[in-house]
Amino acid sequence: MPLGTTLNQYIRYYWQDGIELVTLMLDYYDMTANKEFLKTYLLPVANEIITFYDQHYQRDENGKLKIWPGQSLETYWDSVNPTPEIAGLGFILPKLYKLKTIDKNFKKLCQKLEKQLPEIPQRIVNGETVIGFAEIPGPKHNQENPELYTIFPYRLYGAEKPDLDYARKTFEHRIHRGTGGWYQTPIQAALLGLVSEAESMVVKNFTTKDDRYRFPAFWGPNYDWTPDQDHGSVSMIALQRMILQTDDGKILLFPAWPKDWNVEFKLHAPEQTIIQGSFINGQVENLIVTPNHRKKDVIIMTEHDSANQ
Repeated sequence: MPLGTTLNQYIRYYWQDGIELVTLMLDYYDMTANKEFLKTYLLPVANEIITFYDQHYQRDENGKLKIWPGQSLETYWDSVNPTPEIAGLGFILPKLYKLKTIDKNFKKLCQKLEKQLPEIPQRIVNGETVIGFAEIPGPKHNQENPELYTIFPYRLYGAEKPDLDYARKTFEHRIHRGTGGWYQTPIQAALLGLVSEAESMVVKNFTTKDDRYRFPAFWGPNYDWTPDQDHGSVSMIALQRMILQTDDGKILLFPAWPKDWNVEFKLHAPEQTIIQGSFINGQVENLIVTPNHRKKDVIIMTEHDSANQ
């Protein structure tokens, strides 16, 4: 193998986790507005990740980035233009070059690379066009849904965003329909406003335990080990996204919340915003938004499509 390339084919070209890290850092900065974090950590790390994608790969005959050799998560090996990479870069690049303190050269690099991104791949399922796994997926070896990375962690599709039906069809036609462990499907269902799907998966996740252990939150072993921290993390993120979603300055309340579930909550949103209140017998009560001027950005979504109840 080439110097620096692992023998483990499940992760040999699995490098999009650098994009995931930048996504997490951007979310942290959105929440905190911590300029020292932006200067010391976010921008230096992001610069290295974007530079890697710019310099490591060739361009095709149309001048578009050709991500190969590559793989679509651990599932599709020897892929060309994996969907998670394209979606991830498409998600973080505009967020980076819109930062006010970004270096001019890095801004130009981000804008250049965005223009060179290939289109998100598609596939046809039962006569319907949905998001694909990669331009050329390659052989299949695991059981992930890489096309759903366009929904989470890279939130290109979701409630109050364009092409929601397209994303929901993609979710409907996913090959792997499980939940538990590292499966992100409960989060993706919540972000798409699919109430019944999110509800059933979250309930299943939180009520599944390893009977060998006294502590009920020692979930597992699922696909790896006990305790399974992925299982708990996915479940908590999904539950919170059923209550609150934020993107593009909007604060969506109850975008995937069952009408017959009562809840009291206190959650954080971007711009150092805190949202607290309750949902009792189908009604929003005691809603407090701090700071007060962020109230104008709140969209309450308690009326869901009946097909998703």
